[in-house]
Amino acid sequence: MTELSITRRKLLATGAAGGALAVTGLPFGKVLASDRRVLKVGMSGFPPALEPVMYTQTATRRVVAHVFDTLITFEQTEQMPLRPGLAERWERVSDKALRLFLRKGVTFHDGSPFTAEDVAFSLSLEHIAGPGRSSALEILDTIDRVEVIDDFTVIVHAKVPDALLEKRLGSWGSEIVSKKAFDAAGSWDNWIPAPVGTGPYKIVSQSIDVNVVLTAHDGYWGGLPPYAGIEYRIIPQMASRINALTAGEVDFITDLSPDMFPEIDSHSDLEVVGGPVQNTRYLGVDTTGPILSKLGVRQALSLALDRKTFVETLWQGRVSVPNGFQLPGFGEGYIEDFPALAYDPDHARSLLKEADYNGETITYKLLSDYYPNQVIGAQTMIEMWREVGINVEIQMMENWAQLTKKPVHAIYDSSSTAIFQDHLGHAWRVFGPNGALPKRDLWKNNEYFDLGAKLKKTADLEERRAIVGRMLTIINHDMSGILLHVSGQFYGKRKELDWAPSQTLDINFGPFNSAYSVSSN
Repeated sequence: MTELSITRRKLLATGAAGGALAVTGLPFGKVLASDRRVLKVGMSGFPPALEPVMYTQTATRRVVAHVFDTLITFEQTEQMPLRPGLAERWERVSDKALRLFLRKGVTFHDGSPFTAEDVAFSLSLEHIAGPGRSSALEILDTIDRVEVIDDFTVIVHAKVPDALLEKRLGSWGSEIVSKKAFDAAGSWDNWIPAPVGTGPYKIVSQSIDVNVVLTAHDGYWGGLPPYAGIEYRIIPQMASRINALTAGEVDFITDLSPDMFPEIDSHSDLEVVGGPVQNTRYLGVDTTGPILSKLGVRQALSLALDRKTFVETLWQGRVSVPNGFQLPGFGEGYIEDFPALAYDPDHARSLLKEADYNGETITYKLLSDYYPNQVIGAQTMIEMWREVGINVEIQMMENWAQLTKKPVHAIYDSSSTAIFQDHLGHAWRVFGPNGALPKRDLWKNNEYFDLGAKLKKTADLEERRAIVGRMLTIINHDMSGILLHVSGQFYGKRKELDWAPSQTLDINFGPFNSAYSVSSN
């Protein structure tokens, strides 16, 4: 029996520990305790687990960002600069070490105090490796150890010179958990249903494919949470989420596609919010299959796509097509003059002929409504491929496990979030040796792997840019991941609800959301 199936069974049998949705506390910013209510959110999918080292799925991130804090965090502006989190300040000791001065007076959801021992445990291999599966290892693998100086001072040591260490400590998977609560749980199987953090909300219960319920952590160091609690209701179909919003059953819904904007706008008390985020949509490709192993076929699949028309028609021009697996927010690490993705049907036909492609069926494994515009987007691309002679057939899948069951021998939808602003926080999560494609044995490139290992220990800006440029070229040539466009995250909400969107997939209903006018100390 798998770790996940054990966890799901335990969730069905028992709810996570937590308190009632009490409304207590003191005024803070715009928020008065007496005014607070439980926020109801219609969400498209149930999180497979709420332990942050295990998963980066959208559903997981939309919950765990409220339950846990990181030592350092990012401002939710386009450049995403760093700001203090559980660490009040930090300083470089060397190119391999960072000293952090921890915030005092912080309490976990179980009432225990936050100290350096929790940091040392949370960033240890024992924790970040997870119960045999971890998404955090690909980001935190440069961390060697945490040296505890005193209860509120630590030094994080890297294995190699690491110019990105500060960003890693603000990224997904670096959230701080309670060592005391983990030890008390006694096993990962007991811990996963109810992990304990320091965030503005704590877990009350989870019901598989029904809901996740959080309550306010009124002792939160960052101020009084704006809501008494949050209930995430799992509503997979977009039409059903919209109906729930218009009927007043929920206050906020996720994963809204542009064709549904007029429906929301037709209601005077509702509005559409959101926009592009630090995430790119791409097609994963199994390069080991009999047809897709041919480089010319993969390149033709990309060259046949008119991405400009795609985003203008399906996304109303609200998202863009990036030049390579990178984003402008990467700042000095952004290769501005990297070639744009080409649209060249004639070249695609020529490559297919050279590859001896004779109309064999290429399978497109599709999860309906996992991403906004997913089905209509797939149908649009199939027509573009048909124009150059590529025969692609949709095969509907019920879940990710079914989609990735070996042998895949197909293309499929996926996405990659830049969990920090660098190639190593974005494309490396897809193509690196622990990334989404190599981990599933769908692709490997030893030159790319070696360059990534070199990039991790290179601090010089020009050297890093040269390495990144070559890594982007390898990806662009191999077409193991066919880049589509920058992702857009759009939401429907009640106009009375104060809320500002972020640059990531997280939906922040905590006191640091800019809509609540709260500043940190």
